[in-house]
Amino acid sequence: MRKKYSGKAQIWIETVIYTLIALIMIGAVLTFARPKIQEIQDKIVIDQSFESLEEIDSQIMSAINGGIGNKRIISVEIKKGELKIDDQEPNQILFILKDSRSIYSEPTTDPEKFLKIGGKIEVQTQKTGKTAVVVLRLKYDPGDVDIIYSSEYGNILGKSPSPYKFTITNLGLNDIKIEVGS
Repeated sequence: MRKKYSGKAQIWIETVIYTLIALIMIGAVLTFARPKIQEIQDKIVIDQSFESLEEIDSQIMSAINGGIGNKRIISVEIKKGELKIDDQEPNQILFILKDSRSIYSEPTTDPEKFLKIGGKIEVQTQKTGKTAVVVLRLKYDPGDVDIIYSSEYGNILGKSPSPYKFTITNLGLNDIKIEVGS
């Protein structure tokens, strides 16, 4: 004796099959779209970091032009990557984004080769397989600005849920003290 299936069972089977097909299609689209989305996100992070370096430079120059004892306070947000303040020779502030999907400039293998992209800011991209290391550098010539750095966080600042507070103080003779807190 044969059992008679109701139309409800067929509807449920069709619903499950259509849902599986839709999920497979969404998965296929995400497989191809996700790397492009990550590339765009990394480019946005680099652009924002470029703007942050421009703001830091602007505030340093403003403190110098304001005279001895002049102070500036700015907030810097780091969502991805790290900011390194190197107060040794040469005085420079670096933004480093490792594992970037964005190739921001022509890749190089020479660690000393940077391309000027605006004002005092330079960029270097080193390809590492499918990703790259992108370095933005704000560098000061000896005698122009001498950075003295002080922070409880060390000289490498990583991503943080809250912005870092930079206090930039003109100590005279182009000595700039940068203190970082949060």
